[in-house]
Amino acid sequence: MKIAVMASSVSREATVPDSFEQSPAVLIVETDTWEIEDSLSAGPMDHVQKIIDSRCEAVVCSGHIGKDCFNPIADASITRYEGAGLNVMEASVLADRNRLSIIPEYEGGPGCSAGTGTCEEDGCGVSD
Repeated sequence: MKIAVMASSVSREATVPDSFEQSPAVLIVETDTWEIEDSLSAGPMDHVQKIIDSRCEAVVCSGHIGKDCFNPIADASITRYEGAGLNVMEASVLADRNRLSIIPEYEGGPGCSAGTGTCEEDGCGVSD
């Protein structure tokens, strides 16, 4: 399984930032071999394209993801997991095991009454 992990730097020890759009790097983890492909980019839409082009099944990011980045990822049927603050390896292992909360909507989206973009308490009411 290929999992994209938004990262604060190009390192296995990097953490998942608090905002998708402000992530300087995306690491693509192949969970069958645990090999990592890294990518720095000029902006968030470059990350979105890298995630889609790499044929990832999931992305670990923050619930703070805007509509312009969220929609193409969701349209490509890529699962979005909340992993802010986790390191890259921890995040990819938990995502591979389906142990992270799903991000059902972009931040402030119409399906999320709390505007958090996550399924947490007082969130959109969608169960994981």
